Amino acid sequence: MGGRLHLVGVAPDLSLPVFPLLGGQRSVSGSPSGSPATITKMLDFIARHHLVPQTEVFPLAQVNEALDKLRSTHPPYRLVLKC
Repeated sequence: MGGRLHLVGVAPDLSLPVFPLLGGQRSVSGSPSGSPATITKMLDFIARHHLVPQTEVFPLAQVNEALDKLRSTHPPYRLVLKC
């Protein structure tokens, strides 16, 4: 029960069924990607606190392995395909 889908940026033609959202106490929200001033403030915060993303990089030739990992383990970080 519960949960939130938060959309960042534009999602044209998004259509969602209302009753499953209500019954599951779920919500949908959204926000723009941010103004240049907001993005600068965010990047300053990241640099000040030495934050780095958690990623695992796969060569493009291993796209199927990356997808298998994503489907089977649901990693709490991003999987990146490198071209």
